Amino acid sequence: MEDNIIIRRPVVKDAFGIWTLIKNSKPLDLNSKYAYMLFCTHFRDTSVVAIDPDQDDKVVGFVSGYRPPVQPDALFVWQVVVDSSMRGRGLAPRIIRDILEREYNQDINYIQATVGPSNKPSEGLFRKLAKYYDAKCETSVFFSKEDFGEGDHEEEVLFHIGPIKRG
Repeated sequence: MEDNIIIRRPVVKDAFGIWTLIKNSKPLDLNSKYAYMLFCTHFRDTSVVAIDPDQDDKVVGFVSGYRPPVQPDALFVWQVVVDSSMRGRGLAPRIIRDILEREYNQDINYIQATVGPSNKPSEGLFRKLAKYYDAKCETSVFFSKEDFGEGDHEEEVLFHIGPIKRG
């Protein structure tokens, strides 16, 4: 993929652009601006931002991730978002791989994420990552629809990928 996209750890000044990108990317759950500031500081080593210099340094991709305290050798991918202008170009798997290639994350052996059953693009993304890393991909219900209480939130299926193989 040839482009000028800059992929890097997020910084605080990216938080508003990340919030705006997610706000404009329905049906993703929009968190507070403060939450995105935390991902740009406390979780910057397990998160990534993609910037398009050809669009005035617009945030065109973001992954928020963290290491679950009960499984520090896993990367839990909380949100993945790619601007509509960049979809279909392989940016989502590329930015997740960027996180896993960092020296700080060389001991990560598993990728985890939850995906709603209607979110076929995310399901395809995580299956593609499993294939890329020559890893098993197991799924199970992580949060049931009832766990969300009233409303129309569908269940969240946990994708557990690994152990991943590098190089």
